[in-house]
Amino acid sequence: MEIWGGENVEMSFRVWQCGGQLEIIPCSVVGHVFRTKSPHTFPKGTNVIARNQVRLAEVWMDNYKKIFYRRNQQAAKMVQEQSFGDISERLQLRERLHCHNFSWYLHTIYPEMFVPDLTPTFYGAIKNLGISQCLDVGENNRGGKPLIMYSCHGLGGNQYFEYTTQRDLRHNIAKQLCLHASGSTLGLRSCQFTGKDSQVPKDEEWELTQDQLIRNSGSGTCLTSQDKKPAMASCNPSDPHQLWLFV
Repeated sequence: MEIWGGENVEMSFRVWQCGGQLEIIPCSVVGHVFRTKSPHTFPKGTNVIARNQVRLAEVWMDNYKKIFYRRNQQAAKMVQEQSFGDISERLQLRERLHCHNFSWYLHTIYPEMFVPDLTPTFYGAIKNLGISQCLDVGENNRGGKPLIMYSCHGLGGNQYFEYTTQRDLRHNIAKQLCLHASGSTLGLRSCQFTGKDSQVPKDEEWELTQDQLIRNSGSGTCLTSQDKKPAMASCNPSDPHQLWLFV
C-alpha cells in the first residue's frame, strides 16, 4: 500500500482472519491530531486510495470483493487493467498464517451485518426509454428526499441500483435504501428487509416485467418518468415513459 487509504480496513481484516482480535476499551482515550495541511502529496490523485482498496479486496475479501467493485467504477477498472501491483507476497502471508476466509469473518465476527446479494438479479443504472435519462437519488439522499431523473453518466454513485433476489430495488452504496411506492409517489427509505427474521413489505416489492415495466406489488402501479420526474401511474406498456432498462 502507498501513502494513505485502506490500511485501517486491511489491518482489521488481517487481524481477525488470521487469529487475532481487536478490543474496544470503553475507558480508553485516543488522540488523533489532524494537521491543517497534509504532509503527503498525491501525485496519482485518488488512484492511490483506489489502488490500496483494490489490493486489500483482492487479498482478503474473496468473492465478496465483487460487491465492492460493482459500487466503485474506479476500482473495477483498475482490476480490469491489472494495475494494482503485485500482491503475491500478501497472498503467501495469508496462506502461511492459515487465515480464515472472508465468509468466516462475516458469519463469525460480524454476523449482525447485512450482506448485499453476491449475485443480484440486475444491477447498474435504471434508464428510462421515454426520455433517455436515468433514475437518480439526487445529492445527499439518505432517504426521505424525492428522487430525480438525470442524464445517465455510467459512474454508479447516485444512479446505482440493485434488483435483488428478494425483489426489492436497492440503492445501497453507503446505506441500505429501498424504493417504495405510496399512491402516485415514489420514495426512498431504509430497507425493511434486513436479512434473517424479516421480509420485504409489498410496497417495497417490485416486478420487472417482460415488457420492461417496473411494477410495484403493493399498489399495482408502475414506475413512470412522466413530466421528467419519477412517479407511479397506472401501468401502460405502450407508454415509453414507463419502459425501463438496467444499463
